[in-house]
Amino acid sequence: MDTIQEVLLSHGDSVTIVPNNLTVIAKYNDLVVGIANVEQKKYGVQFHPEVDLTVNGMQIFRNFLFEIAGLRANFLMANREQECLNYIRSHVKSKTVLLLASGGVDSTVCAALLRKVCSPDQLIILHIDNGFMRKNESLQVVESLKKIGLKVIHRDFSDRFRYARRRRPEEEDGADYVSVVSPTLMETVDPEEKRKIIGDTFMEVANVVLKEDLKLELNDVLLCQGTLRPDLIESSSKMASQHSEAIKTHHNDTNFVRQLRARGLVIEPLTDFHKDEVRRLGLDLGLPAELVNRHPFPGPGLAVRVICANEPYKAKDYDRTVILLRIICSFSSPTWHVRLQNKFKTICHFS
Repeated sequence: MDTIQEVLLSHGDSVTIVPNNLTVIAKYNDLVVGIANVEQKKYGVQFHPEVDLTVNGMQIFRNFLFEIAGLRANFLMANREQECLNYIRSHVKSKTVLLLASGGVDSTVCAALLRKVCSPDQLIILHIDNGFMRKNESLQVVESLKKIGLKVIHRDFSDRFRYARRRRPEEEDGADYVSVVSPTLMETVDPEEKRKIIGDTFMEVANVVLKEDLKLELNDVLLCQGTLRPDLIESSSKMASQHSEAIKTHHNDTNFVRQLRARGLVIEPLTDFHKDEVRRLGLDLGLPAELVNRHPFPGPGLAVRVICANEPYKAKDYDRTVILLRIICSFSSPTWHVRLQNKFKTICHFS
């Protein structure tokens, strides 16, 4: 490789002192961005080789894995699929499994894995409409899951979510439901607070369905989640690191979920996967491309992006905004034509 490389630097962090047993192997101006102990085969970088903006990032990984660490590329996605199936089989046995299926790729891949291991009467696949899905999206999710042979329970808890509050003190990890400690979701603007309310409410309403419809308690089932490695890292879960700070709380790693996890009531077959790997696994499992390539935040993520209010608000340029959103949403189509009429007459043609 050339001695000059284009990389994406880590923002906010910098190396000030290099230990005696390490030497600087890369710099950007005065910043240290690479250190190594060649004899001990130890290397560290202060940039992101895993992203596309680091032009030769994959080559850096190949050099380290195969030239330095001496590994061989003989571990295939089929091996990882089998590992997931073995994990599920060893944990589930004869137990009943509850999967909250959002319609996103992570939970859908989990459903496909469960279907290969569990009998139909062991599976409870529940889709909850939290009121923040796109128009008619919940119906589309249920239909798409039914098409791949899954029996789905669909419940609309839109009103419950709008008026939901966070019900446990943040400092008591895994505490039972206690006093109300937040405004309602529709009055909440802070993204982190929204995530906590949504995560808690998902578990609350799932418990309602189990009790009222299925005559079960949450303690009677295993909760299966499509939790990925980045989810755990960003939520500062102890499963990923003992020393990390939270970037954002994921709805699948709230205090209540951590309590269930500590009691052995949660199975998460994808915790060593990243999003691109899950998509590949989904294709290998025979899932259709429209499910595998689905937009990654079908519910909670959209809720965070909606500024809530007591009643719907329609801006004066709403119609124009709808047209623009349709343009954006159609980017995945191979060909599309749009005509806008505003101050200027604009014709767009993309092929």
